[in-house]
Amino acid sequence: MRKLGGFLLGSVVGLGVGLIAGSLLLPEETTDDVKKKLAENEKLQDLKEKYDKGTEAIKNQLASFPKSVEDDSELKDFDDIVIDDTNKDLGEDEKSDKEAVSDLNNAEKN
Repeated sequence: MRKLGGFLLGSVVGLGVGLIAGSLLLPEETTDDVKKKLAENEKLQDLKEKYDKGTEAIKNQLASFPKSVEDDSELKDFDDIVIDDTNKDLGEDEKSDKEAVSDLNNAEKN
């Protein structure tokens, strides 16, 4: 993860420096011509429109996710409820059910 972050930071900084250097070295007429060609390019505009729609859809999907649980006490409470319910579910093989409950109770103490 650390290498990926360094790579991304280096890429962004390199792109920025390259754009600044390119804008200083090229005459303004050439820069204006390139900007005009990019603005008139239909394929590029279609791609930009698709990208904008895609990012908007992803933002909406991410906004619909529930917030992350920072405190796991709720999860532990849920586990306790599930474990406590096993006492009520004694079936046909009562001995194996009691052993399973005993194993779960011993696991909780560890």
